[in-house]
Amino acid sequence: MTNFKRILFLLSFVLIAQLGFAQIEPHAFYLTWTSDPTTTMDVDWHMDEINPTTLYFRRKGTEKWHSFESDVLPYPFSPRYIHRVGIQGLKPNTEYELKFASSESVYYFRTLPKNLNNKSLKIAIGGDSMHQKEWLEKTNRVVTSQDPDFVIIGGDMAYENGLAENIQRIYDWFDAYKNTLVTADKRILPCIVAAGNHEVVGGYYTRHEGYVQNNEFRARIAPYFYSLFSFPGQPGYNVLDFGDYLSLIILDTEHSNPIPGIQTDWLTKTLEERKKVNHKIPIYHVPGYPSVREYGDRVQTLVRETWTPIFEANGVEIAFENHDHAYKRTFPIKNMEVNEDGIIYVGDGSYGVTPRKIHSVDSTWYLNKAQSIRAFTLLTVEENRWSFVSIDEDGNVIDTFPESPLAVKKED
Repeated sequence: MTNFKRILFLLSFVLIAQLGFAQIEPHAFYLTWTSDPTTTMDVDWHMDEINPTTLYFRRKGTEKWHSFESDVLPYPFSPRYIHRVGIQGLKPNTEYELKFASSESVYYFRTLPKNLNNKSLKIAIGGDSMHQKEWLEKTNRVVTSQDPDFVIIGGDMAYENGLAENIQRIYDWFDAYKNTLVTADKRILPCIVAAGNHEVVGGYYTRHEGYVQNNEFRARIAPYFYSLFSFPGQPGYNVLDFGDYLSLIILDTEHSNPIPGIQTDWLTKTLEERKKVNHKIPIYHVPGYPSVREYGDRVQTLVRETWTPIFEANGVEIAFENHDHAYKRTFPIKNMEVNEDGIIYVGDGSYGVTPRKIHSVDSTWYLNKAQSIRAFTLLTVEENRWSFVSIDEDGNVIDTFPESPLAVKKED
C-alpha cells in the first residue's frame, strides 16, 4: 500500500469512528405534566430514531443515574418520532438533572412545592405565540430572564392550522422552546398549553361536516395538538392540581369541542370538587371580554353566558383569555357588570404576534387597561393571595395588579 493510500485509509477510519461515536442532540424536547406537578415530570424529545431510546435522570447533587426507556409515538406528517417518558415518585420542590442517551448535554428541572407555606410560584402566561419565530424567541428570552416555575400558552402556538404543509412552523416552535425556554444554567421551563383556533383545521369544530365529539375526530382535526402535547391531551380540556393550593383548568373554546354540553358539565363538576382549593384559574383561548373583536360574537357570547356563571359560583378570582392579539385587564366583573367582588379577566394573546388595534378603553365598560403590544403576564401565587405584573417583549412592565405606582404607565 502506498503512503498516499495508507493516509486516505487512516483518515477514512477516523471519520467513520467519529461518526459512530457522535453525540446526537434531539431535534427538540418538551417538559410538561399530566399529573401531580409536585412529584412527577413528563419529558418528550423528538428524534429520527424509531426504536426506544433512554432518558437518564438523577437528583441534583447525586452521582447515580436512573434510566427510563421511551415510549415511541408517531409525529404527524413527519419522519421524526416522539419519544416520551413519564417520571413519577419524585420529591417535591427538588431539582433533578436529565440527559438523553444520544447526548452528553445535562439539563435539569424542578418539581413544585407541596404547599405554599412561606413559598410562592411564578407562572409566565400568554397566548398566540408565533407569527414569527424571532418574535417568539424574543418574548421567550424575557420570560426566561424572570425565572418562572413554568409557562402557559393559551392557544395558537405555532399557527400551523393542523396542516401537513405547515410542518416547518411546528419544527420552529419547538426549536424556539429548546433554544430560549432553557435558563443559562440549563433549567428547562415546563410548559402547559391550551387549544386555539390555529391548532385546528378550519379553526372550529363547527366547520367540519359530520363532527362527532370523540377522540378520533378531535385527533383528525387537530393532529399536532393531540400528538405533541400530552397535556391537556384528550378530550382537549383538563385540570392540573398543584397540591391543594392551585388548580389550573384548561378549556376548549369551540375548537375541537363544543362549549355547551359535555365540556361544561365537566367544568361544573371539576370546580365543585375543588371548593377548598385557594386558587382556581381557568385558561382558554377565545375571550369572553374581548379587547379587539366584537363583544357579541358567537363564541365570545358562549363563554360569558355558559362559563362565567360557573366561575362566579365556585370562587374563581382571575381567568386568562387570549386570541385578540393585544393586552387587556378588565375590571372585576360579576353578573356581567363591574363589581369589586367579581372576576378579573387578563391577557388577550399577544405573546409573539402582530398586535391589533384595541377598543377604546374609555367607551368599553369592562376594560380597565388595554394596549396594542406584544406581552405576557407573570403571575405570582402565594398561599392566600396572588398578584401579577405584565411585561412587554422588551422587558418593560406595562401593568401590575394590585396596581403599583412603580409600574410604567402608558397611554391606552
